[in-house]
This record gives sequence, C-alpha cells and structure tokens, in this order.
Amino acid sequence: MTPSPERAKRKSLDALRDSGHAVVVTGASGGIGLAVANRLFDDGWHVVATDLDLSRLRDVFGARASEPRMTLAALDVTDHVSVDALAASLRERGGVAGLVNVAGLLQDVMPMLEMDDAMQRRVWEVNYFGAQHCLRAFAPLMTQAGAGAVVNITSINELRPLPLHAYSPTKVALGALTQLAAGELGASGIRVNAVAPGFTLTPIFEDKLATGKRSATAIEAHSALGRLVGTDEIAAAVSFLMCDQSSAITGVSLPVDAGWLVSSHWMNFRELSRANAA
Repeated sequence: MTPSPERAKRKSLDALRDSGHAVVVTGASGGIGLAVANRLFDDGWHVVATDLDLSRLRDVFGARASEPRMTLAALDVTDHVSVDALAASLRERGGVAGLVNVAGLLQDVMPMLEMDDAMQRRVWEVNYFGAQHCLRAFAPLMTQAGAGAVVNITSINELRPLPLHAYSPTKVALGALTQLAAGELGASGIRVNAVAPGFTLTPIFEDKLATGKRSATAIEAHSALGRLVGTDEIAAAVSFLMCDQSSAITGVSLPVDAGWLVSSHWMNFRELSRANAA
C-alpha cells in the first residue's frame, strides 16, 4: 500500500535521533526524570537534561555529564524567558525532536480548606504552566525537524484524583493539554502522549514510606500485580513513546501503575477475591 503524501514526507523519529537531534528532559536531577534521561541516553538520544540546580545535575550524572550526547542545563520551567532562551540555543546547536515534561511539584496531604492560594498557584506554575511553556517553546523546533514526540508525565491522579487538592487538578489539566496538543500538532508530525505513573519508588516516595506517611503494604494490597513501580519502568514507557515503534500512538495517557487503577474497585467485593477469580 502506498503511503499518503502527508505521511510520506514525515521524517522517522528514530532517524532524527540517530542524526543527533536532541530530546529535552525537565526535572532530570532525580527520581523519574533521572531515570528517563539515562534511559533515553542509552537509547541513543542526545539528551538535554535540565533542572533548577546545575551542580546537582553534574553530581547525579557523574562521568556521563561529560559525554558528547549529554548536555546539562539549568532551567526554571516557570520562567518562559528561560525556556525560550534554551530553545533558541538548541535551535542553533542542531535541533530538537523530543520533549519529556517531568518537572513537577508535590504537596502534602491536607484538607482542601486549609490550602492557601499561594500553594495552589505554585503547584500550578510548575506542574501545568511549566509543561505548557516547554511545549510552546520546543514544538516549533520539532516542526522544523519534520517530526517529534512529546511525553508529559502526569499521574494516576489524572485518571482518579486522590486527596491532593492542588496536585491532582494540575495532573488532570496536563492530561487535557496532552490531548489538545496531540490534535493540533499531529499535522506537523508531532505526537503528544502522557505517561501516568502510579505509586513509584522515587527517593521522595521512599522517604514517605520510611516516615510512615504511606504504607507499601496497603498500596501493594490494592494493586493487581501486588507491588509498587520502579522508576526504570516509567522510563521504559517513555522510551517506547519516544521511538518509531509507537508511530501511530498520540493523545493517550498510559498508566504505569502495577494495576492499581484496575484493582482498587475489587475492594468493594470482598466475597470474591482476585485469587479465587483466577
């Protein structure tokens, strides 16, 4: 079957990767961002790893920081001037074909009526507007390259809000932005998807487990696979969405949650255990 003229003129994302085009990863100094940046580097991408603290980036990447395919950059995603300046520098350096919006701000669980406006605004500035700033700055470079892929890191909060009254709404909004951008940018050969992590063993979450703010046993009991998620598993999902193997996938949110979303409703039917159903 002969491909349509529109499809035929689009470039292969893998070919752009192999020709040296970059993928930008925000929030790359730890947790999911660090795992994603390392996985994409291993995949052969030129990775532009960004975060607020450049010295922290140098520390976590170690010897890899001096590799030709690794660029470290201090970036405040809430500052559109800073984001635009990085985009301009990358345009001159060889172009961008990928963006992974990982940078995000968590919040403590608290009653909605106790949350002040300043905290709400700060979480929105990072989680939603930060991703929007980056999408707006780097999508034109992908259009110039002839193809591109964007992956927004949302959360299971996008699909089933938990009692995080600033964080959850930002992830719902980021999921909506993913769909809107996918519909608009597809004509330019840019795919936009989201990965929605479940309870993932990041350093921050491990600290919550250690201090008793979360219970691994309770979470595992409510997960179909009976376990939590590793940061490498989130990175693997991003890797898939950032290559030609997912060339027909756009506008989706992919949960990587060890089956927490599909399992939690079973708790309402205690007379029928999952083990008995199997």
